[in-house]
Amino acid sequence: MKKWTFLFTALFLTAAHLPAQPGWETALPLLQKKHPTQAENQRILSLFRSAKDPDAIFASGASLVKNPPSKIQEPVLFNLILKDGNPLKQTFSAIIITAMGSSHEELLPLIQNALESKDALLRSYAAGAYAILNPQDKKYTAEIVHLYAFDPAFAIRAMNLLTDNSKQQFKYLKQASSSPDAQTRSAAAAWLSALHTQNAAKQLLKMAKKESDPNVQTQIATGLAANKSYTLPDTAKGLRRNYNHPSSATYALALGFMTGNAIDTIRQGLNSSNQNERINSARAAAYMAGVLSNPDAFNYTSDRVFDTGLLKSLIPQLKILAATEDNSVKIYAENALRQIEKLMV
Repeated sequence: MKKWTFLFTALFLTAAHLPAQPGWETALPLLQKKHPTQAENQRILSLFRSAKDPDAIFASGASLVKNPPSKIQEPVLFNLILKDGNPLKQTFSAIIITAMGSSHEELLPLIQNALESKDALLRSYAAGAYAILNPQDKKYTAEIVHLYAFDPAFAIRAMNLLTDNSKQQFKYLKQASSSPDAQTRSAAAAWLSALHTQNAAKQLLKMAKKESDPNVQTQIATGLAANKSYTLPDTAKGLRRNYNHPSSATYALALGFMTGNAIDTIRQGLNSSNQNERINSARAAAYMAGVLSNPDAFNYTSDRVFDTGLLKSLIPQLKILAATEDNSVKIYAENALRQIEKLMV
């Protein structure tokens, strides 16, 4: 089942190309739609019903959890549970029915079995459905946080049933942020980022100090940037950490995602007497160039042209560092200059 997790991540988070599989590969654009029409949803349900390939079952089933079919289709899904011999299809049918808003306790045994699966993503979907059917049991909060990366709405719905207030929810997010599983930590960071509260920002800063997984670091960095009104001062202090420490990359990347809002911080860092701060500031400038050159730059800047101009104003300082510093600083300054030059093409 590990390949299902990879497939689903690629399909819904990066829309990566998947190996062609007869009968369903043409449906990928449809499965990627955020808001399919009723007719399109019916096509997805038809694919789910006829699918034999585990990839197709997982992808179409997950799409139907995110965009449940109309209630009139409930008998169709129950029929699959009763008559289809495929355990994965039976499990997803039960999860889809629960996502549709129905509370059928007779589905609990099937969903509980999925909670024992070796596949983390399937456990997460099952945990979401289980929370809806049995909100008194709070054993699977980490799995629900993990689900947030793939289906935020379903994860939030499940968590809201498990918790009475935002304080309880925050407790579970803090616990998940220390999970041994990197995907769960990444999902916790994404969820914390979306809260836009001071406490959530503090937790992201705490995560930044010790996280070493690159994917989780990126998620934390985007969260720090999204909450810059709370995090900018501490993120700036983080530039003083040893440039070989994993956390220094997180802080530099966060400033890159802050785009024009971080220019003054980076400028000061390039002039610092602290070598680590100069290096990490140069890294931040390079990261910012990458962000501004990306087609998705609008997610991080309200005025790409203006912020690009601000970034280019750092060129004289970077040239001085590249010309006068030792190799440890020179390498990062030269890289930042190269990345900024790409914006001029």
